[in-house]
Amino acid sequence: MEYRTDEQFNEIFISALNGQWKQAIQQTEEYGFYASDLIKKQQEFKEMGMHTFKDIDLCILSEGAEKLRHKS
Repeated sequence: MEYRTDEQFNEIFISALNGQWKQAIQQTEEYGFYASDLIKKQQEFKEMGMHTFKDIDLCILSEGAEKLRHKS
């Protein structure tokens, strides 16, 4: 399985956009995104003119994924 791909970032975005935050956080953890990865993909998507997260949303995803990582 590849990690931290554009497609995976987009899946996370769509989940969050649809209000499925628990799923988005689980995907963030499963796909191996950390805060720096989310910021990098966010910038890449902005440069391509695509829809992106609000900065606070990146924080929510990152923090939620970290909590899941520490439960394991």
